Amino acid sequence: MSKSFRILSAILTVVAVTVLMPSSVYAFDEADALQAIADLEAAQMQQLLAEPQPTPVVPHEAAPVGPTYVDVSINDQTLTYFVNGVPVLQTPCVTGSPGRGTPRGVFQINTTIPGKYLTGPTWHVWVNRWMRFAGNCGIHDATWRKQFGGDIYKHNGSHGCVNIPKDMAIQLYNMVGIGTTVIVH
Repeated sequence: MSKSFRILSAILTVVAVTVLMPSSVYAFDEADALQAIADLEAAQMQQLLAEPQPTPVVPHEAAPVGPTYVDVSINDQTLTYFVNGVPVLQTPCVTGSPGRGTPRGVFQINTTIPGKYLTGPTWHVWVNRWMRFAGNCGIHDATWRKQFGGDIYKHNGSHGCVNIPKDMAIQLYNMVGIGTTVIVH
């Protein structure tokens, strides 16, 4: 004989598994409840396996720009760091190649690591400073590059990251922190 559950709260707990449900009234028998849990677990697994997509904090046009931020100009291939509205560091950069473009928008630095390997399908490289701001995209040094700026990104760009010279990456890393705004346009 199956049991019927009447849910008046936002949380349904069955067999030590918590399922978040919208506030309303639901009637489940035990089989329905277990199927709902299985469906939710499958949806959560699909979400976990999906490649993260960079999401701007706010669209660039509507961004409330504070006086301290990192500005990345894709057209000019420059990175400029402003403190209290004054540029304190500027460097040429290399952004993503066409088809692997650097995401545009307003983001925040969410990870800083003083040294790590970046690994992808065709690369495994060491970077001395890593400042992630969107999905798998970040600002980092690129010691394998001899030049930065200009039209390099059009034929030999990054996979979406912002590449800068090592000395500039070290300086920038020492000035920014988690939560620093990054504007890419």
